[in-house]
Amino acid sequence: MIYLDNAATTKPRKEAVDAAIIAAEEFGNPSSLHGLGLRAEKLINEAKDSIAKELNVEKKHIYFTSGGTEANNLAIFGAAEAMQRAGKRVITSRIEHPSVLEAFGRLSELGYDVVFADAERDGRISVDSVKSAITPDTILVSVMHVNNETGVIQPVKEIADAVKAVAPKCIIHSDCVQSFCKIPVVPSRMGADMVTISAHKIHGYKGCGALYTGGKRLKPQIYGGEQQDELRPGTENTAGILAFGAACRAAARDTDGMRKKRELMRSELLRLVPDIIINGSDEYNSGTVLNVSFLGIKAEILLHSLERHEIYVSTGSACSSHKPQPSHVLTAMGADAKAVAGAVRISFAETTTEDEIMEAAGKIAAEVKTIRRYMR
Repeated sequence: MIYLDNAATTKPRKEAVDAAIIAAEEFGNPSSLHGLGLRAEKLINEAKDSIAKELNVEKKHIYFTSGGTEANNLAIFGAAEAMQRAGKRVITSRIEHPSVLEAFGRLSELGYDVVFADAERDGRISVDSVKSAITPDTILVSVMHVNNETGVIQPVKEIADAVKAVAPKCIIHSDCVQSFCKIPVVPSRMGADMVTISAHKIHGYKGCGALYTGGKRLKPQIYGGEQQDELRPGTENTAGILAFGAACRAAARDTDGMRKKRELMRSELLRLVPDIIINGSDEYNSGTVLNVSFLGIKAEILLHSLERHEIYVSTGSACSSHKPQPSHVLTAMGADAKAVAGAVRISFAETTTEDEIMEAAGKIAAEVKTIRRYMR
């Protein structure tokens, strides 16, 4: 098997599995006052320490959730509701993850003044588009750090500086699910007040994420308990949290190595396959994702033909891949219909080898040639 869909999810690493097993043994409720509960609470705090160290933040502002989607929703709705007396303008971009786009769509239905900033052809959010939307009563801006379909690093700091110059009390949120433990994620350096992260993108388990709030006042979105300062109540997912902390500690953080893997696949596909388009900036890419349009084919056909060889890629975001609609990210970047229809996302992990890349590139080239012949 050659697994090249790591932007959708990653295989849990041994350290994360071992941590989850410990949680099965230390099965006490972290809210219980007896020894078993206190040991579980201690282990959760150790995991939180690891994540806080990676982010270079205070751990008291980290709140665990069921994943990146919930963390994004807590950040967006929590901030919008807490800040609504100060204004109703909120800004995001057209290339965000569905959990952000749909949350902002809901804010529009609730009467907020929602602005969707444009993207450039290289896959970066247009800073000028954001600047033109900023008003003194802007209360929330949410822009992702690394795009999940193209791997392009976004100008979060430049956007944050522009926003704060006009609306200093505005909350800046960044979805860092695709960047955490892959490239440096330090909220203070990014200009971000809040960031979202997720465990299963860094070889942890699904069902566990976190929101760093930066101490900002948020309106809870779930009620029914005193856990986590009542901001995100409910019994903690001890196994998922411990695995998250372990995965964070064990992360390779080999940014240069990841970029070399992406460049190898990119150069091989350009050499082997005619009529392709590389979508998104190479200069600003995190190295984790290569988005390629194979002109003259439908990406879904290529995806399933590669699956016969046990090579796994995707056609875009795993959260929207079952919907029969074109990629909103590539569309926002100005890609034409043929390029969007033939776009495949190839995403890498630290475990991806050069031999796997070479073999996959060869198989992709052969399958594209066959599909094109039959689609003429």
